[in-house]
Amino acid sequence: MNMTEKVISRFKELFDNRCHLYPLLNFGEDSVRYDFFYALTEILKLKPWQVQLEYAMNKDAYHLRGNSKSKRKEKPMLDLIVHEGGINICVEFALFRQNSNDEGSINVTARTIKMTNDMLRLALESHYSKRQAYFICVADAKMLGHQLQSKALGCFPSNYSIDEATIEKINKLTCGELDSRFASKFNTHKSKVVADLIYNEKVNGKKIKLETRLLIWKVRMQ
Repeated sequence: MNMTEKVISRFKELFDNRCHLYPLLNFGEDSVRYDFFYALTEILKLKPWQVQLEYAMNKDAYHLRGNSKSKRKEKPMLDLIVHEGGINICVEFALFRQNSNDEGSINVTARTIKMTNDMLRLALESHYSKRQAYFICVADAKMLGHQLQSKALGCFPSNYSIDEATIEKINKLTCGELDSRFASKFNTHKSKVVADLIYNEKVNGKKIKLETRLLIWKVRMQ
């Protein structure tokens, strides 16, 4: 078992423990981040200051917005970065779960857009900063099995391959909701984003109501 597997195993244990005590509806994405942060620092013996949260992306990994007169300096952030002692990773997190209405639906398309944007960001950051990139997501049955009407991507969750044609299909379906800073930058590469699903395990917790899975993709540009 390598260090990455040990971190993931400890992360899963911590998150399961959280879900023994609290319903998924009672906490947010930051709790997912915190459990991973704790597992990372504990297993890899990192000091808190060696893990950067909300860290600025590489300046070459995106295009600026079209408004050149804006005085606001653009600085897109990534959820977590570690570049210490041979470790060089970047991570984005997501929590896709039901809302307070047990019988209600959720906006699965918006969540797919969030995932796609994050994967584009990660692939570009990985390309320019040479980091290993990961998308970590907790998702329940309201999201599991969903697929965009255009079938631009496979059913959630699966391995994904995102190219310029994929982006065009998604933008056509969603009226251009993908973040143009990353989509346009990615399109200049004439390449594709490959997101391999490397971890897919059921969350075990006494407070879990719907099937819930902990999912991790390794993301790269190819």
